[in-house]
Amino acid sequence: MATLEERPDPTERPDKDPHKHPDAVRREDITVSELDDVRPQTWERAGDEWDDLAVAARKARTHVENVLDKLPLVWQSEASMQARVQLLSLYQELTIAKHESKAAADTLSAARHGFKLASTWLDEAKDLAKEKRLTLHDDGSVSVPDRDYPPNDPDSAGAARLDQENAESLRTRAAAALGYAGDVNEHVGYELERVKKAVEFSVLDERTREALKQDTAGAKDLNRVFSGRGGVLLPPPLRDEGAGDYDTREATDEDRAIKNKMGFFAMGSPGVLGGPISAKHMLHYLSNTGEPLDIDVDSMMDDLPDMNRNVEAQLKENTPAWEAQALAEYERTGKPVKMVQQTGWQGWTATQDPDWYHAVGSFHYNTVAQVEVVPGPDGEPKTTIKYQTHVYDRYNWDAEKTTPVPAMGNVSDAEMARLHQSGQAKEYDMGGQSEVRTWNG
Repeated sequence: MATLEERPDPTERPDKDPHKHPDAVRREDITVSELDDVRPQTWERAGDEWDDLAVAARKARTHVENVLDKLPLVWQSEASMQARVQLLSLYQELTIAKHESKAAADTLSAARHGFKLASTWLDEAKDLAKEKRLTLHDDGSVSVPDRDYPPNDPDSAGAARLDQENAESLRTRAAAALGYAGDVNEHVGYELERVKKAVEFSVLDERTREALKQDTAGAKDLNRVFSGRGGVLLPPPLRDEGAGDYDTREATDEDRAIKNKMGFFAMGSPGVLGGPISAKHMLHYLSNTGEPLDIDVDSMMDDLPDMNRNVEAQLKENTPAWEAQALAEYERTGKPVKMVQQTGWQGWTATQDPDWYHAVGSFHYNTVAQVEVVPGPDGEPKTTIKYQTHVYDRYNWDAEKTTPVPAMGNVSDAEMARLHQSGQAKEYDMGGQSEVRTWNG
């Protein structure tokens, strides 16, 4: 979100951790007993129930549509007009219910597939534990029971070493199962939360239609995400309302004067608005096209080293589980594996750089990684991880902020929002992705 708020001191940290946003993906650890309790068929039944609801909503909407078509032909009065308004509202709510019920059904179906794969790895881990007489604990750790290795037996050292190798293989499979179950759990929760927010909408405005489209696409794509095939970026968080609907009020002379002055400073004195990037974004807003704008993510990460370090910290935290999952699939199939993972959308605020702060304010990013396992020259599996960071934001305005601008006095975000409302400027999506990089740990 763009902001004209007074510049922060780049040396000061926000009061709260800048990536702790309420709509960021939250991760919960899954235990062996919890994954054992997961019943994929339960998720399938729940998905079927939501699917049935989607069908019922579609049929009900069709009935309402038929009544709306015939109503003016058989009943024309003030009461019929009121009935028509109520039916139109019901039609819109049923449309939302149809799309979001289907999104919920697809999300639960994807969860079933994801938990089934995690359970497959866990079953293999438990079989290995039984076969090699090892102990698999509820948190996924592994211990080797006391063995009575004969002290003078030349094979004792080899047997102890083999126990440790088997224990490490068991730990890998258990980590893969529990880590993947955690991935499924958090991404499903994220998508269902989107559905929950969307069903509160009652009007099919532009924002609602966009939310329905994203929820439907995101739910369908979860199957590809959970299969590891990748090539899919989960939808970003729902954007806030910003200035509301576009071009809904008459422009005033004051609106036109503000637009002209902001355009003048953006072109002639970019530093007034924060710098060349924030001036570019302002000019795109004033261009009134609403077209998406590309962000140079590599430059952003260079200028925001804290963000870059956070991306690397998340990779460091996630890569052991990602590698374990790819290795488990490699061992299960006996073939080279490419799995595509992602951290999920995380919130961040560009407090370190005034130009980026005025250009984007707070935004979201999601790091996507491809984990590849192939046989090495010695026959042992070789793992490579390549990753790319995606950024998304909406250029819009909050109503309670102001900033002093030379020769203009205090300019409020509310004044900037009125340019969108009066058709003088138009809010837009912005985003991009970094170059593909190789993770070296």
